[in-house]
Amino acid sequence: MKRKNIAVLMTALDSDGQAETLRGIEACGKANGCNIAVFLWFTGAYEKERHNLGEINIALLPELALFDGVILFSDIMHDTTNRERLEKILAELTCPIVSIGFRYKQVPAVWSDNYAGMRSLMEHIVKKLGLRKIHFVKGIEGNLDAEERYRAYKDVLKENDIEIVPERITQGDFYVYGGEEAVKDILGSNLPFPEAIVCANDTMALTVCDILVDKGYHIPDDVIITGYDYSMECQMHHPPIISVRVQSLEMGRQACKVLFELWDGKQTEQDVMVPDYVILEETKDGAPFTDLPVAYRKNQYVMSQTHIRKMIQNMIMQEKNVMASSDYENWRDSFKQIIEQIDPAEFYYCSNQGFVERIFNSATLEQETMGMEECMAYSEEVDCLLAYKNGEFFEKPPFASNYALDNIFADEPEAKLYIFSPIHYLERNYGYVVFVESSFPKVNPLYILWLNFMGHSVENIRKQSMLRNAMTRLDDMYIRDSLTGVYNRFGLERYFKELKERCIGTGERLQLSFIDLDGLKKINDKFGHAEGDRVIRAIGHILENEAEEAYVIRYGGDEFVVIGPVSSETVVKQYWDRVLHAIEQYNAKHQGKAALSVSYGYNLIRMDENTRLEDCIQKADKRMYKEKNRKKGEIENAVY
Repeated sequence: MKRKNIAVLMTALDSDGQAETLRGIEACGKANGCNIAVFLWFTGAYEKERHNLGEINIALLPELALFDGVILFSDIMHDTTNRERLEKILAELTCPIVSIGFRYKQVPAVWSDNYAGMRSLMEHIVKKLGLRKIHFVKGIEGNLDAEERYRAYKDVLKENDIEIVPERITQGDFYVYGGEEAVKDILGSNLPFPEAIVCANDTMALTVCDILVDKGYHIPDDVIITGYDYSMECQMHHPPIISVRVQSLEMGRQACKVLFELWDGKQTEQDVMVPDYVILEETKDGAPFTDLPVAYRKNQYVMSQTHIRKMIQNMIMQEKNVMASSDYENWRDSFKQIIEQIDPAEFYYCSNQGFVERIFNSATLEQETMGMEECMAYSEEVDCLLAYKNGEFFEKPPFASNYALDNIFADEPEAKLYIFSPIHYLERNYGYVVFVESSFPKVNPLYILWLNFMGHSVENIRKQSMLRNAMTRLDDMYIRDSLTGVYNRFGLERYFKELKERCIGTGERLQLSFIDLDGLKKINDKFGHAEGDRVIRAIGHILENEAEEAYVIRYGGDEFVVIGPVSSETVVKQYWDRVLHAIEQYNAKHQGKAALSVSYGYNLIRMDENTRLEDCIQKADKRMYKEKNRKKGEIENAVY
């Protein structure tokens, strides 16, 4: 029987709650033989739009119709642009969809009973503790969890005849910034200091607590602070804060179970509600479950902090290597060292085809003119730049990008968890990474930093490459003639030195031909200067096109120099036979226009340290004028 694949779209895996929910999905899905493919990005309420576009791009990578079911986390819809892009791809799906924590159209939803949880907490504060001056810190505006928690706050105040004061409400964001803003509002207010500060999640509550403690307040004696989620950080925090336990693990399990029922064709409840419980203290009053022992949780927390410190140290060391890289091989070696240090069960770094050439070898200023959609697009096939499994790197062939990773559909012996995240700089797509059966992306603030760092490292090399290209182009402009595209006198001076050293070292002779375009004044008088410029360009092109190992220089208005190493005079004669033949073909093709005719002279020089460029040119110039004088009658009588 073919293994089923579940796609999960989510953000903010660095939070305990999100990680717990994913853990529930993973456990239930694997137990039933399903692969879990997580398309993970990180966007918040205050992100910049161009960065958000680069993050959400990972959700546009896979062809979700290839999956058997899709689970959506509520945070993915926070940003308006993200929501619009997601709705376009979700609207085309026929496979079952389940949402967690929000309503998406008419698909079944698994909910945390945020209203009941916050209501229980508020009733404890108001009725049991008798507090009335209560400041509330809201979550992200428009987020259903946040709105339900806020609604419970208002309802309990109304029911207990406590005035809802706008100055006692801060618009938060579920992140540190929201906690900081709340403290500013409280300390900047003319209202009496609150008796309780109720936050819509633990992150904002812990931020408020830490800032107030630093300012000399005693918690909970001066003010009670509450959060929501009962995260690991909350459990370890001192002073302790009251929180509400969300059964995140169970929500993940329930989302999977709903999918299974849909696969079996069963009728399912439109809403599955999972209750939340108030956690008052270490005795977990009100919690109808047995949690892990405090000592064990503290030990796990310390271990995780130790691991993070070790990772920080190694990442700093590797960052220097990666950022110092100026070419693909150095960058790739540094990247490999990081992966070896993380040592996931499997890892893949995939990019658009042509990525290495475009970014590391030939990035040009034209890249800056690419449109947003062009910057974000994935190629039909992607290259796997790095593939790592069981402690070793190996070569993996290209595969269709709509699979995201073809391994998922290969019916491997065991069900696995795949976590996909984008590598980008703003909206510029630099590919994506895939961690398989790895703890590194889970509840790890370093993961976000690492992703940003890798994107910045590629951007750094791209810009270095662009700068080198720009310098090369400027240098080329300095030594190139703008009319013909061949070299100018600056180019002649530069390459003469190189040719001199080569000829001295190899014993080759230097051939220097001096060329003058015949009758240019007559051409300008009869046809105009535009036609004169055309024939100058034409002879420059012919001289350069026929040269095999020589430099062509526009020496003056209608004078050219050809210079290069030769083994014998025969090579020079053969060159001029080709040039004269090309001129005949040109004139035959352009009858009725100004004809090409040149006079030339060449010299073969044995090079030594005392050989000067001026002397070489002077000898060839004299030979050219002998030829011109010989042809004088022909030139004067020629019709151009």
